[in-house]
Amino acid sequence: MQRDWRRVLPLAGLLATLAQADAPPRFAVSYPLTAAPGAKAYVVSMPEDVYTWAVRDAGLTDVVVVDAKGRQVAAGIYHAATPTSHPLTVDAPMLTVPPSANGAVGPRIQRSTTGDILIEPGAAATSGKPSEWLIDARQPLRPERIEFAPLGRDANLRIDIDASTNLQDWTPLVRGASVVSLGSGDGAVDARVVKLAGDTARYYRVRVTSGDAPWADGHPGSVTLSGTVTDASAKDESPRRWLDLGPTDTATKDQGVDYDYRLPAAVPVGALRVKLGRGDNVARLDAIAVQDTMRGEQLGTLVVTPGAPNGDVHPLELTPIRRDLIRLHSVTPLREPPRLLVGWRPDRIVFLPEGDGPYRLLVGSRSERRPAWPIDEAVAALRKEGGPAWRPAEATTGKAQELAGKKAVDPTEAPFDWTRPLLWVVLLLGAAVVAAMAASLLRKPKNGGE
Repeated sequence: MQRDWRRVLPLAGLLATLAQADAPPRFAVSYPLTAAPGAKAYVVSMPEDVYTWAVRDAGLTDVVVVDAKGRQVAAGIYHAATPTSHPLTVDAPMLTVPPSANGAVGPRIQRSTTGDILIEPGAAATSGKPSEWLIDARQPLRPERIEFAPLGRDANLRIDIDASTNLQDWTPLVRGASVVSLGSGDGAVDARVVKLAGDTARYYRVRVTSGDAPWADGHPGSVTLSGTVTDASAKDESPRRWLDLGPTDTATKDQGVDYDYRLPAAVPVGALRVKLGRGDNVARLDAIAVQDTMRGEQLGTLVVTPGAPNGDVHPLELTPIRRDLIRLHSVTPLREPPRLLVGWRPDRIVFLPEGDGPYRLLVGSRSERRPAWPIDEAVAALRKEGGPAWRPAEATTGKAQELAGKKAVDPTEAPFDWTRPLLWVVLLLGAAVVAAMAASLLRKPKNGGE
């Protein structure tokens, strides 16, 4: 009976091996990585064509780093350390927002390509007193206090203060703050400072909710903003890259002209600029991220004026999101289609030098995903050990080498995978054989009366 069981054991071992076997990892492309040896961690910026292969809905989890034997090493999205900052005080004028009649379209507020505030009265502006003013700090500032210039007469005001990075989305900072100027001499009350706290923003809005503001009578108002700004030299971020695109499609409609710009890859778009054609000096262009034929997301408005050069340094800043089609809509006709400059910063992958090099970057897979390594904790520990100036060593990518190509990312290109069906067939047949042999052994009479 022992000889019969010895025949069964190799088959059972084969079945266990088959049950544990997985299909080999399937990725679209591979990039060789070049890195100087000896570092404790490496960071690599994603080339543009990575975004062509990386599955859009995977959040770059189908981007992995492997060692010389093809085994994954600990890796993840690199999150830069918090940059240093320094205090800043800036004086700025208060720009009056014209009032509008109830129910009418209010004033249009937007940015020029240099970032300046442009205010156009609404269709039904009234002669009433304004109650809202805008302030441009000229650069992103984390606010700590705002001091209003002397009011010039007695006033007892209640104000609300909001902040914005784009003049469209506003975040409340203060509600019902007091600004008081009463009397003169020793018994005077002069309270013109309001403490602030909030995220970094360039634009600020002041609304008078109670009281008669002297600024509403034409008295020019100004403020002194104090806060902190980030040291640009201390920012640990990828250099911004720019795509200079011409329109891939143009459509004339009753409400204006649409210019569509197809990006070469769905990169994380973080900024937009516009270059006008010859003969065009001024334009207002609404930027829209096109998701499909029926839907679009308003990104903001680009205003080009004669005094704003095309090479401006204040583009329309956006939250970086992967996009592949952007539309510019112009209400007024243009002599030539404008060119769209798309700014983006590549994502970065940080990895630890486990195993043996050389390392490779594998990109693009419908099924393979990077494990949730505790990479943030590892980088934090290395920063603590190396000090504030520590940075992972740079690793660079070589020329892409196609692996499975479109078959790894496009379901329509993938052949039917027979591996798992065949595995199940083998497992079922093996189980049947084992069951039959076991039944045969149970029916076999005992030798020697055992």
